[in-house]
Amino acid sequence: MLKKIIKFGVTGGLGTITNLSLFFVFSDLIGLNPTFVSVGCFLVACTQNYIINHLWTFKVQNKEQGLSFALWAKFLLASLFGLAINLTVLNLLIRSFSWQYKVIPQGIGILVAMLFNFIASNFFVFKKADKTAR
Repeated sequence: MLKKIIKFGVTGGLGTITNLSLFFVFSDLIGLNPTFVSVGCFLVACTQNYIINHLWTFKVQNKEQGLSFALWAKFLLASLFGLAINLTVLNLLIRSFSWQYKVIPQGIGILVAMLFNFIASNFFVFKKADKTAR
């Protein structure tokens, strides 16, 4: 389990880099609405994370199942709860403090949501198929 958590963390770290880079450009540099930018960044990073998690983090659990739209949608659905946590933290921090760069509360929101995302991915999205149910 520890190895899987580390892989999930590395994958999440790559997704976080993607998310924060895009967020910085579109929200801090261009000045677009941070909530809308956060949702767009989420979709890009979530898709990236689905692919890496499927092919690497949870590979053993997915030997019989290839990349699919249905599994991506399941991953996206589970990750939407993490997005809700992220957006709540982001907006609370933006409203509570004066930030020169909104990318900082975005990063904090991502970290808070990461634990939920691991639990959802491990036990809902990429769970081992029950071979007795076939």
